[in-house]
Amino acid sequence: MEEQRTFWSWFERSEARFRDIEVPEKEQLLDELLDALHEYCPHLWFETGRAEDGHNELIISAEGDTRHFSAVRTLVATAPSIPGWRFIAFKPGSGFGFVTDYEDITFSPEATWFMPLRSASDPTGLGVRVGYAHYDAAREQAFLTGTFIMLECAIGELALAEQVQYIEVTALPSSPESTGYLPLPELAGLLVAEVPSKGSAS
Repeated sequence: MEEQRTFWSWFERSEARFRDIEVPEKEQLLDELLDALHEYCPHLWFETGRAEDGHNELIISAEGDTRHFSAVRTLVATAPSIPGWRFIAFKPGSGFGFVTDYEDITFSPEATWFMPLRSASDPTGLGVRVGYAHYDAAREQAFLTGTFIMLECAIGELALAEQVQYIEVTALPSSPESTGYLPLPELAGLLVAEVPSKGSAS
């Protein structure tokens, strides 16, 4: 308990400086916050900003590494109540209505197709084969990393890490529906609903 108390004691003393980080010393502030977080656990990361309802949010993430999920949960569960702040465990999903780029490759969930994969040895596990019309086999790793980023943003860190056991990427067939592919937004219907873990917001 001592490590998380140390972090939250520091944050309570310092939080006023992080309410608006769009300032010239932004990078210095973010580095300071990261250093304090890494004193608690060097494998955690964060995102911060102001939500549409006006609350400041601090999202604690393990970047999908399940070995450190307990550290995320413990830290957020012990967060103090600070007026104007909301503390969230794991990057939440934002849905499928966005477009992002990774290494000059465009990833658009609403224009992407996937095929659910089931393992005979683990029928409850879910894998996904993600097909792209613009797939380039010579850039497989870039497509794979970009797919991970896209899925994490769409369905959230926790759902991706705990419910999708396998991801592969490939060229999209000319008739995807006839070969078992589904529009990527339909992936949400195959997942168990998650209740986001949030700390207090006052």
